[in-house]
Amino acid sequence: MARLFAPRPIFIALLTFWTWFGATPLYAQVKGLIVGPGAERFPIAVSPLKNLGQVDKRNLSQEIADIVARDMDLSGWFRVLDRSAYIEHPQRSGITLGGFDFRDWATIGAEALVKGGFEVKGENLVAEFRLFDVYQRKQIVGKRYTGKVKDFRRIAHKFADEIIFQLTGVRGIFDTRIAFVATAGGRFKEIYIVHLDGTEKLQVTKNRTINLFPSWTPDGRSILYTSYKDGKPGVYQFDFFSKKKTSFSSRKGLNLGGRWSPNGKNVALTLERNGNADIYLLDRKGKILRRLTKNSGIDVSPSWSPGGDQLVFVSNRSGSPQLYIMHLSEKETRRLTYTGGYNTSPDWSPKGDQIAFTGLSGGRFNIFTISSKGGDSHILTSKSGDNEDPSWSPDGRYIIFSSSRNGRYHLYLMRANGENQRRLTGSNGDDTSPSWSPRLD
Repeated sequence: MARLFAPRPIFIALLTFWTWFGATPLYAQVKGLIVGPGAERFPIAVSPLKNLGQVDKRNLSQEIADIVARDMDLSGWFRVLDRSAYIEHPQRSGITLGGFDFRDWATIGAEALVKGGFEVKGENLVAEFRLFDVYQRKQIVGKRYTGKVKDFRRIAHKFADEIIFQLTGVRGIFDTRIAFVATAGGRFKEIYIVHLDGTEKLQVTKNRTINLFPSWTPDGRSILYTSYKDGKPGVYQFDFFSKKKTSFSSRKGLNLGGRWSPNGKNVALTLERNGNADIYLLDRKGKILRRLTKNSGIDVSPSWSPGGDQLVFVSNRSGSPQLYIMHLSEKETRRLTYTGGYNTSPDWSPKGDQIAFTGLSGGRFNIFTISSKGGDSHILTSKSGDNEDPSWSPDGRYIIFSSSRNGRYHLYLMRANGENQRRLTGSNGDDTSPSWSPRLD
């Protein structure tokens, strides 16, 4: 496979399936228990929801609870108690204070408890959730969500995010999507999107060629991606709602990548002029505003700082692929990485303090982080196989990446410090180049 400073395709953007829900608080929110990095997993019980309406033909009682429980486990913050230990019957007990006995939950070691109920009315679903502090015997928060029955997964993810907010102080990341490149057992590279739990997989491109480097607009309404569908790399724009595809940049030579600025007004991408690849700044319609890099090296893979005033990118101007940071207003560029002979695929943390990247170490690619101010890098992966293409979660607390540690490339999730590495996908092809969407509001 040809590489342009990327062990695998550098960027994949995320396309979202926007479905709107109304969420209204049932009670005033109470400050909950606090957990943080380094803390032991917080024991939580997630009871199946009580059916408040007609016959539960789809077994939503279990399915919704299973999604919340999996999100809790995947977060790395919680230890979900085995449902076989639960004492009460969810369909015969209440879901509000006074409707159940906290002792049934304290006995099995639960410190937090999720209970809820749902009702199906035709194609519509109303779901209520409540989070309780078992030892203080009080409700921490309650929410009611309304939507379509087919969107029950998103309802569950939204309350999982609320639980994490109540117990950590930062909203969770489960009402998001992951985009990635997959071969699906064949030789063509197509773009897909999927929930973190692997469900509702959607194929975005179907042109049976090579599709790479998608980038998500900050509002989540469209993506840019590079495609070889016309025989050369061009950058295209896809509007998710209209399903229309338009050419964004199809200039002579390379048109690679494309990352939206945080304010959604500009795009940084690589263009080839006179045989040299540099990073350019374009407006939202694809018009070139100015050339950002000017040297004889190859400059690729731009990633914006959260403030939109800086870019980190990859260049071989020093002889090998290394990371550089450019301050756009001052037009100054400084080298960021000095260790390792092959550093690529940078992604700037939403918090602004760290940059994750792929580096060659001991003959294998691994994921590293480095302060945006410079200094020593920190290795996060050290398993067998190659670990590549990091992408930060919207809250900056997690990183998704691709790894060949089990043979084929699959997607993995880990905490920002490298803890709790979990496999997410397991297709019969290679799943690479993940990119995390913004939260879906």
